[in-house]
Amino acid sequence: MTGAPGIAGAPAIVIVGPTASGKSEIALDLAQRFGGWILSVDSMAVYRGLDIGTSKPPQAVREKVPHRGLDLEDPDRDYSLGDFLRAANEALSEMRAAGAVPILVGGTGLYLRGVLKGVSDLPRRDPDLRKRLLRLEEEQGGGTLHRLLKARDPASAGRIAPSDRQRVVRALELAEQGIVDTVGRAREEWRSEDRFPSVKVGLLRSRAEITQRITRRVDAFLEAGLVQETRGLMERYPQGGNAFKALGYRELAAHLRGECDIPTARELIIRNTLRYAKRQMTWFRKERSVQWFEVSGPVESAARRIGDYVAERIGSTAGIE
Repeated sequence: MTGAPGIAGAPAIVIVGPTASGKSEIALDLAQRFGGWILSVDSMAVYRGLDIGTSKPPQAVREKVPHRGLDLEDPDRDYSLGDFLRAANEALSEMRAAGAVPILVGGTGLYLRGVLKGVSDLPRRDPDLRKRLLRLEEEQGGGTLHRLLKARDPASAGRIAPSDRQRVVRALELAEQGIVDTVGRAREEWRSEDRFPSVKVGLLRSRAEITQRITRRVDAFLEAGLVQETRGLMERYPQGGNAFKALGYRELAAHLRGECDIPTARELIIRNTLRYAKRQMTWFRKERSVQWFEVSGPVESAARRIGDYVAERIGSTAGIE
């Protein structure tokens, strides 16, 4: 790794903002300036093979600045918040042991809040029980599992939509072990203080610029071979999986199934990504103690401002436990 050595006892750096706002570029700049390693906080970048559509950094960049949180699971396997937090905790410990400043960057607000706040150490998934539950719904029809959850854990059933099968199944797994209302428990935990000190910065761009950047980004993905990458994933994992809900992949999977042409898929990706960016900002605006920076054009125009702010904050908070 090149750049300055890690600052002993320095707080973590957290970078938030909507997709295509330039978070990854700012993270790399800060990593080189402060001797940091990057922890990707992206619920889809954890899957192997989803490279183009999740903007994973190329190997040359990873060799220059160590990254964690990438390529943790196969695309046909579900990967939970608890799974990610276990991996994130290991990564943060590794960074501290190496004297590196942790830099958390990514667009999944739920994962970020979990890392910052921590959640109860819940049991791992039970593959056999999940198969039995999914088979039950196939045999008895849609809504069966949600009705079962309502009988076992009314509080969770009231907070989880019947269509959100992944969370319904997880709640039933936990209810089977006597653990109920995990959503309510998480909300209480997330009202607490962060587990470790950090300097949080957020990137703001105009709606028009975000639209332009997302459009260019989608076109770059298509030119780089996102259709071919999606086809290869579908061939290797014909049963699908949670990873195939990722933006870009789900729309192109529909195209490859003959449900729409490429221009339509492209427009759907852009539209759905814009909607996702709006949801991201709704989430991140609720995050405490974020210093927001208005950014326009290339990130280099804001990198020095952000870096100077981080340097000042690190200097005033280093060593705080």
